[in-house]
Order: sequence, then structure tokens, then C-alpha cells
Amino acid sequence: MSGCLRRVGALLLLCCPLWVAAQRVPLRVAVSDQPSPPYVMGDGLQFALQPGVAIELLRLAAADCDVPLQLMRQPSMRLLQNLQSGSVQAVLLLSHTAQRAQFAYYPLRDGKPDGRLRVANLRYVFFVRADSALRWDGEQLSNPAALVGSNLGWSVNDDLARRHIQVETGLSVSSNFDKLQAGRIDAYAIQDKVAAGYLASRPTLQVRALPLSLVSKDYFMPFNKSFALHQPQVVQCLWQQIAQRRDALLKTRLPQYLAMR
Repeated sequence: MSGCLRRVGALLLLCCPLWVAAQRVPLRVAVSDQPSPPYVMGDGLQFALQPGVAIELLRLAAADCDVPLQLMRQPSMRLLQNLQSGSVQAVLLLSHTAQRAQFAYYPLRDGKPDGRLRVANLRYVFFVRADSALRWDGEQLSNPAALVGSNLGWSVNDDLARRHIQVETGLSVSSNFDKLQAGRIDAYAIQDKVAAGYLASRPTLQVRALPLSLVSKDYFMPFNKSFALHQPQVVQCLWQQIAQRRDALLKTRLPQYLAMR
């Protein structure tokens, strides 16, 4: 009889919400403090009233999986450090690099990031001053000695290094655009949507984007490896629900977010 009860208990545990074993402690998820419209809206430590498609997507996925959330905004380097230490258990909208994969658990397929489980696909572009003669042909800059600004901790730094482009990192979007406007850097490598969100409220900046992309990449919600080891059902459920809801939600919500500009 005791063996029967154990089997019943095991079945009941499998049927219970995924988060019961963790006593429903909220999943701590870090989000960059830089806006990335329409995926993350508003800057600083607060979320906008309309927080962005990625935030809405995660909240829907968490509700599907019966996982309570604690969302927080942090600077890029801090959220990476906190993911590595386990202070946060996941980071929303983070691209894959070999360095990050040492401590972050990504969805993989045949050893490579599985784009089917992405949160979004974003592209990096070069911004230059409005009067700049600098050109980008998709492979190299017209001036090999050009100094390019980027943000500390961004994955695009690896892409720039592979192309032997000189990089000067800054701490924020505002500081890099200020350096670009002042002529202290020749170009700024930045996600096009992050740039659009920043420049929308700063129409006096005399800058423009070069037409060809630097790189386009998938962005995921990777987890701390220790958490993923102990809560694999939570990880897989969230990734699967994000993938199932992503395209429909973007199609529905994108027009409303674009109308906010």
C-alpha cells in the first residue's frame, strides 16, 4: 500500500504547477536599463506603463507556466554579473556569445543557439554624424582607422573585434551619442531600435544611420546554469511559451507601440 501511495504522490507532483517545488518564490529576471522599442520601453530603473512587447511576452509565458515573476532593470554589465552569480535567475533579451555561454544556459539545437526559441531578432547598425563621409559596405568601413563607439558589455564588441575595427566602449547610450556628436568617435555601433528610442526625444542631434546592417542576431532569455539544472521544467516551459506566443503578440501589439512614438 505504501508503494501505491508513493506512486500516486509522484503523479500528483508531476501534475502540480512547475513552481511548487520552489515554494512559489518569484523568478528574478533582469532587463537592460536601456530602452529597445518596441520590445522594452522607457529607460532607467522603472518600467513604462506600456512596458514593451518583450515584457508582455514574458508575463504571458509566465502566466501560462504558473511562474511568478520579479522583474528588475539593470545596466548591461551588472545584469551579466548578477546572472553569473545567481543574484538573478534569467536575463531577458540577451544574445549568445561563447563567453556568456560559460555561465548562462541558452536554448541550443545541434550545439548552436536555437532561433526558434528566441524572444526577438535585432540588428546593429552604425550611426555617424550627419555630415560624415564614412561608409560601410557590409564588410568594412571606408576608413580602416575609424574609431567606433560601443557600450561596455554589448555582444557587438566581439563582432567589431573580428573585423579588426577600433572600438572605444562607453557606459551608456547617451554618452556614446554625445561623443559622436562632439567628434570624439567616428561612428557608434548600436541596435537600431535602441537608437530609435533614444533619438525620438532628441531631434536636435545631427546623426544618421548608415544603410547596411552591421549584424543581425537572435536574442533569448538565458538562465543561470545552476537554476536551469535544478528547475529544467520551468526553463523549458517558459522558452516554449515564448516561442508559441511571440509572433502573434508582436503582430497584435506592434502597431500600438509604433503609434506611441
